[in-house]
Amino acid sequence: MNIAEPHLQAALLCEGMTTDENGRHTIYNEFSQYTMGYSQPFTILTIWRGANDNSHKSYKEKIEILAPDGRVVASGENGPFSLENNTYRQINNILLEDIDFTHEGVYELQVSLLDSQDSIITHHSEPITVI
Repeated sequence: MNIAEPHLQAALLCEGMTTDENGRHTIYNEFSQYTMGYSQPFTILTIWRGANDNSHKSYKEKIEILAPDGRVVASGENGPFSLENNTYRQINNILLEDIDFTHEGVYELQVSLLDSQDSIITHHSEPITVI
């Protein structure tokens, strides 16, 4: 399979994640919607897969959550990291706290992969329903 660019394999919202001494990950309480007015820290877990030849490239990940009115209510970055080839994966997580989920509606999780010049390589978005 010819994969020209790195790609996002998964993006999950969860209460937390741990990694054991063998590199195995445990994800705690994955969810896809949030209750309005209830502000508890949570983790965004992402899994990136490499392309056929990325051995000398450096990337960073940018995460934003947008409110229905377009405001950024949370953001964060991970990196730099490399995605050496199409068999390599990068697992990132970021803890978000004090997020302003004060209005019900559909929020948007945006995940972008940037190169070393901050150009967007790929972009992905997912809805987060706040009830």
